[in-house]
Amino acid sequence: MSPARFKQVVRRELQSYLRDGALDHQTFEQLILRYPATLWDWHSLGRWLMIFGALSIAAGAAIMARELFEFTLPKLAVMLAVALVVCVYAAQRLKPRSLHWTAKALELLAGFILIGLTFTLGIIYSAGSGNWPALLLIDLVALLIATYLLNNLLLQILSLVVFFCWFGGFTGYASGWGAYWFGMHYPLRFLLAALLIVAIGFVHYRAESGPLQRYRGLFKVWLSGGVFFAEMSLWLMSLFGNFGDAGDWGYRPGVAVLVFFNLLWAGGNALLLWLGVRHDLRMLRGYGATFLLIQAYTLYFWHVAGALGPVLGLLLGGGSILWLVVYLERQRRAGRRF
Repeated sequence: MSPARFKQVVRRELQSYLRDGALDHQTFEQLILRYPATLWDWHSLGRWLMIFGALSIAAGAAIMARELFEFTLPKLAVMLAVALVVCVYAAQRLKPRSLHWTAKALELLAGFILIGLTFTLGIIYSAGSGNWPALLLIDLVALLIATYLLNNLLLQILSLVVFFCWFGGFTGYASGWGAYWFGMHYPLRFLLAALLIVAIGFVHYRAESGPLQRYRGLFKVWLSGGVFFAEMSLWLMSLFGNFGDAGDWGYRPGVAVLVFFNLLWAGGNALLLWLGVRHDLRMLRGYGATFLLIQAYTLYFWHVAGALGPVLGLLLGGGSILWLVVYLERQRRAGRRF
């Protein structure tokens, strides 16, 4: 661990002790001076600059290749395959040198290249079916395998994004690109998929103290992805019901339907708060509290602010938000944990 990283860890622990009441303010101030914080988080900044640099190099190489060589799909496929091998090889060479995040960024770049290669080959050998979700399914399986072989959470995040695109495309393709899939519109089908991902996350969480100990921490990506998909689905259904066809402007959900989905959304966020407290998962507490506030203000601006008029509605909404910010800041300074 680098000295700067060590200081950050110590400062966070001291702040945690202060919030818990294990340290008084005088002792805290004396100890915190021994571990001064740097102006920049060079570790985090360097990580993102590496990712940006790798993507920029890939884009530049692609543009240069297009300028220097006659573009054909077979040539592009060969170039992507070579780039894929080079990225994976370079990542493996960097890992023994402790450049772990550089290696992870190169592996992430290889994941993007794999998606491009898959679609290029799909176009070359297309049979005319137009079943592009099948290509994403191939990428999804490959990325999930690579995630655990390489223990790379960046590839895991990319896998969830690919799953989102594949699932939406597959369920639409399977039903002739209609709104229904086994009687479900898009918000509801993604809610059910999200619950499955959350269940995988909790199973992963339990297994990380046993057979999946090597992959400690990856459960957070499963949980975060599943919870985010569920929150977005419930947000839409709390406003429009289980409806995904935006072209039918004559559709109006019933009051009972909207009440049901709003209660389901609020109950789900309350459950997240409880699970976050019980299992000491700040991520779940954050999701629960954040989306409870989003739901409250969504309902306010959707149903109440319009009746109050633009001036009074905005004054009340904006004023309550400012009051909440000040209140939370006072609680934080008082050392109370959320």
